[in-house]
Amino acid sequence: MEVTPIRDYWNEILSSGDTIYAGLIYRIPPRLWRPLVLVQKELKLLDPRQLYSNPSIFHVPIKGLGYLGDKLDRNKYESVLLKIKEIVSEVDPFEIEIRELGAFSTSIYAGINDKGKFKEINERILEELRGDVESSRFDASEFVPHVTLATFNTKDVSSILEKIRSPELRGKDFGSAGVFEVEAVQMNLILALGPEETQDNSLSHIRSFWLGKFSR
Repeated sequence: MEVTPIRDYWNEILSSGDTIYAGLIYRIPPRLWRPLVLVQKELKLLDPRQLYSNPSIFHVPIKGLGYLGDKLDRNKYESVLLKIKEIVSEVDPFEIEIRELGAFSTSIYAGINDKGKFKEINERILEELRGDVESSRFDASEFVPHVTLATFNTKDVSSILEKIRSPELRGKDFGSAGVFEVEAVQMNLILALGPEETQDNSLSHIRSFWLGKFSR
């Protein structure tokens, strides 16, 4: 696997300046933080050089909506949120399992077993709001529901890759939760990819959307 550390795309992030990125996410309930943090601690002991996610921002990214420009079209913005509300309301509440560890080229993550529900929301937003929201290579068939535990700061990550593939961690069960609502947020990418103490302030609530009967 070709590893892509933060430094390879940091200039791109810096160029966004204070521009805020919007996205739809599901926040991991605090009761499930502990087992994820315990794994992070094991990985930190092996390799403290990597950037480990503050548990306060543990979330499943469902759909990137794009950068909010300086001259925001409020009518268009509101219509996008109303359409997302409609789409989410047509999905019944469901349960997720957080289990197993994996790696992207940029990060270590815990996998989400949701029987395709988050992907369904992702694809519907992509299709029904095409042209009004961001389209990326991580959407649709390439969509992988996950929780980021660590982002690579270096190219040499062999020790922690070996650890997540070890018998003790392979297939590890981190618990389950019911999904009754999802949330549109503003994300400051500079803070999100900064030290753990800055990550707390990287996500700002925009609006919550209830699933199924809870939306009515």
